[in-house]
Amino acid sequence: MSLDRGRVWITGIGIITAAGTGLEAFRAGLRAGRSPVKRIDRFDPSPFRSQVAAQVDDFDPLAWMPPKTARQLDRFSQFGLVAGQLALADAGLRPGEGGGASPERIGIYLGSALGGIAYAEEQHERYMAKGIRQVAPNLALAVFGGAAPANLGIALDVRGPILSTANSCASGAVAIGEALGAIRAGEIDAAIAGGVEIPLSPLAFGAFDIIRALSPGSNDDPSHACRPFDENRDGFVMGEGGALLVLESDEIVRARGVEPYAAVIGYGATSDAHHMVQPREDGREAARAATIAMAQAVVSPEEIDYVSAHASSTPIGDIAEARAIALALGAGVASTVPVSGTKALYGHPLGASGAIEAAICALAIRDGWAPASVNLDEPDPEIATILPGLLREGREGDYRRILSTSFGFGGLNAALVFGATGR
Repeated sequence: MSLDRGRVWITGIGIITAAGTGLEAFRAGLRAGRSPVKRIDRFDPSPFRSQVAAQVDDFDPLAWMPPKTARQLDRFSQFGLVAGQLALADAGLRPGEGGGASPERIGIYLGSALGGIAYAEEQHERYMAKGIRQVAPNLALAVFGGAAPANLGIALDVRGPILSTANSCASGAVAIGEALGAIRAGEIDAAIAGGVEIPLSPLAFGAFDIIRALSPGSNDDPSHACRPFDENRDGFVMGEGGALLVLESDEIVRARGVEPYAAVIGYGATSDAHHMVQPREDGREAARAATIAMAQAVVSPEEIDYVSAHASSTPIGDIAEARAIALALGAGVASTVPVSGTKALYGHPLGASGAIEAAICALAIRDGWAPASVNLDEPDPEIATILPGLLREGREGDYRRILSTSFGFGGLNAALVFGATGR
């Protein structure tokens, strides 16, 4: 194993998505290339224009934690706890043992756009129906964005800094970027970083539906509702899920003798200062986030082997992103680099998306395979002209430097660059 000194390495991945829970199930879901989007059955979706979502239907908290813990935690904190435990197990990391970072030198950085809003909505319904005495006593401890990382820290006895980022759909990428900075600065030696999102409740879902952000045109054909970069895309498909990565300093990785998936080598963030819903059409500030990330990584556009695009399947967002990628990489590189938008495989879990896509990037580097843009049946002509390398099938390759983009409401932009071992 050849490592580059000073790098921050991804050594573990814990993941929960509609495509699969756990790393091997998720890998299989990516390879299968089938969208798990279905008609919502968590609540009655008939009042809404969009009636489909990517639900995680195979998650049973009692399979992962004692009944008492399951009762104490809402689904947001349950996902955070399980994703974190899966990540640590995958990394083979036991804090303070075997050369691993001490509990005081491990931080938790978790992004979420909405935190425990679904649980709060459920409890509000109980309050309206039966009064305050019927509200769960853990409500105040569950709704804030820091609840999931705090519960994870308690369970693991991890005592470093906890940061909860709420940068809408860029939250997970921002959390990973902030963890990268803290390890590089010597503030901590390792981090559990990523995002978790549990947005599937009537009010939360309906709030996005009434602003016409969600896909309304495939209620009778849910598996084709999410179609990034396709000419017939008509909005994003909400999903739930989470991904947490174990990040470790080069010194700790060497001491433990583990083989990492990849390194996080660059992070950039900007804001459009333009509109709360619509991105800048020219993609200028989104491109600048990618440029900052590449500069921090000391990677030129020509060295980017693959782009994992945010690609939320919205009419305005996907074309703006294509323009941003071309601005950041240059027209020449953009005309050849492989690009895919993968959200048809797990929906759009808002603040968790960037973390899920970070996991995809790490796996692309380790496995030498990049996933397709599922449901890309008729590529948008303008996008296809800008990005001819859109992947309609998974592709094997030597992916050594990968750019990943994440964009959120409010014009919040983030980009990450990942590198292979022995770059």
